[in-house]
Amino acid sequence: MWVYVVLLFVPLIIQHAIYGKKNVDLEKKNKNALNIFFILFTVLLMLRHENVGNDTKNYIYFFENYARMDWATIGKDPVEIGFSYFNKIVSVLKNDSQFFLAVTAVLTVLMIYFTYRRLCLDSSLTIVLFCTMSTFVMAFSGIRQMLAVGLGFIAYEFTRNKKILMFILVVLLAMSFHTSAFILAFMYPLYHAKITKNWLYIVVPVLMFIFVMNKPIFSFLTVIIARYTKYEGEITSTGAYTMLILFVIFTAFSFLIPDESKLDAETIGLRNFLLVSLAVQMFAPLHNLAMRMNYYYIIFIPLLMPKIVHHSDIKWKQIAVVGRHVMVIFFLVYFFKNASDGGNLNVFPYHFFWENI
Repeated sequence: MWVYVVLLFVPLIIQHAIYGKKNVDLEKKNKNALNIFFILFTVLLMLRHENVGNDTKNYIYFFENYARMDWATIGKDPVEIGFSYFNKIVSVLKNDSQFFLAVTAVLTVLMIYFTYRRLCLDSSLTIVLFCTMSTFVMAFSGIRQMLAVGLGFIAYEFTRNKKILMFILVVLLAMSFHTSAFILAFMYPLYHAKITKNWLYIVVPVLMFIFVMNKPIFSFLTVIIARYTKYEGEITSTGAYTMLILFVIFTAFSFLIPDESKLDAETIGLRNFLLVSLAVQMFAPLHNLAMRMNYYYIIFIPLLMPKIVHHSDIKWKQIAVVGRHVMVIFFLVYFFKNASDGGNLNVFPYHFFWENI
């Protein structure tokens, strides 16, 4: 548990204590704290034991298999071709499973880091929310999908710069690592849609319809994406309502608090991602597949919430500030409560690769 205490509290102390003086530039303070967090996060991913993360052992097994294959054999198995060649290339550099974990850790974090560094307005809130999102624990387990999620951030940068050809190529590359990345195809139109408070008269009824009709809608959608869902089984009850409620609260907060006239295109685009995250999460109580599809968008929530607080309407300013403090404290407590209970994906407790367990 102590490694996670270091991971979260060292950056928070840096922001609020070491760089807490008024004469220190706020942007510099946030970036320093964020830099420390992502360095520590990367180190933990690089040095983790193969028993940390449900799927880590499986990925090491795949890596060792690809290391023994010749190039002509690569791509003939059911694993996505991009990930197959990636394994082979890494094995050529060094045929060592810990090296493989280190390379995947560095690549995944770097692809996420640069967008986080550019957009972070409040490192404490961003870091705490980042660790609370399910993508955090997935980073320790789902190597293949997290590489695709990382590529989603590159696709995002091409999206906001309106470079549609490069966006399409990156989405295709992400799909070659994990088929579920096809959902990134919606990123471009979602980001550029100007959904404001005036759209709520349409958005709210649509979301309510999706929630009420989630089962038949999900059944229809799984027919379309049968290639991916054939490995996932039938619709079951997961009871995943906690995150759904949380996303409803985030959505209400992001539309109620800000002054719409102050919102830039990027904040509106990120808020659109939250809307689609809420819609996708409405299927999570039916199947874990919905949560997997949602990883590509919920990882942007830690960047959105500080922006909403920053652009708060004058009449909601005090509520926004209080809400910010409540979120930091609540999600910090929630993270360690979840960790102490064992969490999921076998990420807690953490073990270094040299430990005998």
